[in-house]
Amino acid sequence: MRTKRFGRRVALCAVVMAIAAGPAHAEAVKMTGKFAAPNREAAMLESLGIDRFGGGDGRQLEMAIERALSQPDIEGRPHFDLIGAFGGGPAPDGVLSGTVSSGVQENRFKQKQKRCVEREGGKDSGKCIKEAEVEVDCTRRVVDLNADLRLTRTADRRIVYSTAKPRRDEVSWCRGQNPPRTTEETVRGMVLDVAGEVRRDIAPVVETYSIRFRESTRGLPKELNRPFKDIVKQTQRDLRGACAAWEAMDGQAPNHPSITFDLGLCAEAAGDYRRALDLYRRAAPLIGGGANEAVTGAERIDRLLAAQEDDAARGRR
Repeated sequence: MRTKRFGRRVALCAVVMAIAAGPAHAEAVKMTGKFAAPNREAAMLESLGIDRFGGGDGRQLEMAIERALSQPDIEGRPHFDLIGAFGGGPAPDGVLSGTVSSGVQENRFKQKQKRCVEREGGKDSGKCIKEAEVEVDCTRRVVDLNADLRLTRTADRRIVYSTAKPRRDEVSWCRGQNPPRTTEETVRGMVLDVAGEVRRDIAPVVETYSIRFRESTRGLPKELNRPFKDIVKQTQRDLRGACAAWEAMDGQAPNHPSITFDLGLCAEAAGDYRRALDLYRRAAPLIGGGANEAVTGAERIDRLLAAQEDDAARGRR
């Protein structure tokens, strides 16, 4: 059953949904892809247990990470099988443990603010007739939270993921005002942010993203300028036809940076990541300037390919 499950996952991950973008994404293609986790060794684990976290906010972070890792992947299932870290039954492939410390500091200070010092008729509700800068009592609150986490592979007790996640929040308010959020709300937000980041560190992520076609005609023979621009517009109503037209134009103007890049984007939209990677690598030096859109494209394809390779390896195991 597990082999079939991962076989379906690999097949689904190879599919990229490419649709012509609407007016908000002119001359762009919208795609959905599965990107490998930054920590691929941790992502290779099939089952995961979450240990009891130490610290006053440890339980809150423990539950938040559990919920974050329960989010479905491209198949509608969590990436990890979440099972009890201890107790009866089979041991998980890895155990995530950690400790969380937090602290709150409040300091009083004075600040000059423009305030109404005289009102019409001497009434609080009267129209202000005189303003002046006055010193008012204020409060500054700083909340710090630090989570230290590690993921240990059960088979050999090797630590495959270790990280510190510090967070800091500072707010100020003055007499007559309320703080923008309570301390509890601040800590809760920090905990959720850390949990989401942990998931992005150790599990693949499915993203929908839009990439613009390259429209520069610099270096293109003059007679091809108008046809090239027409192809760019065609991408919004007939992506497949536009990509075929660029294939034909590539023979007329080989190694043109925009045509080469746009063909790479066509390949990416079709799910042909190997060809897209080759085209982006060819386009990068043609575009020049160091970190350009082709370099970024190649890096993006590397992560998409890595996710497919990791899923295939998990399926074989």
